[in-house]
Amino acid sequence: MTKKYFGLSLQPNYDGLVTFAIIEINAKGEVVNRVFLGRQNWMHQIVGMQQSVANPEGKNLLKEAGIKGPEVMDDVWRLRYSESPYDSTPVDKGWAAKPRMPSDGQMQMLQKFGVKTINDYFYGQNLYNLLKAMDDPGWVSEYQNK
Repeated sequence: MTKKYFGLSLQPNYDGLVTFAIIEINAKGEVVNRVFLGRQNWMHQIVGMQQSVANPEGKNLLKEAGIKGPEVMDDVWRLRYSESPYDSTPVDKGWAAKPRMPSDGQMQMLQKFGVKTINDYFYGQNLYNLLKAMDDPGWVSEYQNK
């Protein structure tokens, strides 16, 4: 028996700094399939604006999970990078302690949301919990100082 979830990985890809996907998880908790999506389609599906196998009832799953708004998605890249790898003036600062990787202490904080490595997917309740934590200035400050 498998189940489909919205997944998010801090692994960059051809489409940007964050990988958005619908992932299929087996009973052992292993990813057995994934369908990559662009950020816009992923967002439209998770909020119920677009049909999705991971949201067949078309609910606004972010709102149901208590996520204030989609703006938090603009900060996901900051978990992995100390500054934006794209040229920008002024330079956009990330939250990671290392240029392209969280510190060991930061990875321990991220592991509380179900990932073991930087390339793993946040999904299910762990994904929603991460997004809520990112909305908390106290959590962000602790993450930046690890």
